[in-house]
Amino acid sequence: MTQTIEVNLVDLLNKLETKIDKLDTQINRLEEKLETKIDKLDTKIDSLEEKLETKIDKLDIKIDSLEEKLETKIDKKFSQVETRFNEINNRLNTITLGFFGLIGVLITGLLGIIGKVVFFPNP
Repeated sequence: MTQTIEVNLVDLLNKLETKIDKLDTQINRLEEKLETKIDKLDTKIDSLEEKLETKIDKLDIKIDSLEEKLETKIDKKFSQVETRFNEINNRLNTITLGFFGLIGVLITGLLGIIGKVVFFPNP
């Protein structure tokens, strides 16, 4: 009886060893699959990171170009406003000179009349 138990135990041990070996191989296969999947994920993440960096670079370039366009448009508007102010200033100077010229003529005429009356009274 002890022999049968020993044989049974040896058989059981052998079966257990084969099952453990099978489990080891399955674990190894699963580890390999997991590693390949992790590697694939790493490559995908790397490619996504590169794409994101290129998009960020493109956005930076677009922002820079928009800033330049905005600066040129603002400069253009400032120059337009400045030319309008200069035109208004020129018109105002022309009107002022015309007004002072008219007043000068009137004052000269009045002084002439007053001078004639004072220096050459009527007899």
